[in-house]
Amino acid sequence: MSKPTVDRMLAGFKSFKAMYYEQRPERVEDLVNMGQKPEVLLIACSDSRVDPAILTNAEPGEMFVVRNVANLVPPYEPDENYHGTSAAIEFAVRDLKVKDIVILGHSGCGGMEALVCLLYTSPSPRDRQKSR
Repeated sequence: MSKPTVDRMLAGFKSFKAMYYEQRPERVEDLVNMGQKPEVLLIACSDSRVDPAILTNAEPGEMFVVRNVANLVPPYEPDENYHGTSAAIEFAVRDLKVKDIVILGHSGCGGMEALVCLLYTSPSPRDRQKSR
């Protein structure tokens, strides 16, 4: 049974390895030895159609990326619960000392559409599909 997507991903990793580990080993060595020092924290949607590194042509180590549904940033809550997005923002700002924070939105975002439907009590796209 062929898995074309997985096969393509494996080929992509081999290409990445050839480009960075074999052709530009000093870049990888710098990232390993010096650690990451991104100037930008980019908060993006986890939509598989929107990849921040591809859209911005970023090199490894240039951006610290946080992805979640609809690139939402929940409000700060000083409690003992786990807060993935706020923890990532705190780490980027406090420890990595990023200079800029960019929120990357995109058209056709299913997360935003579901939120709008929820706010206006209309059926979400998923609920509309179920009723068909």
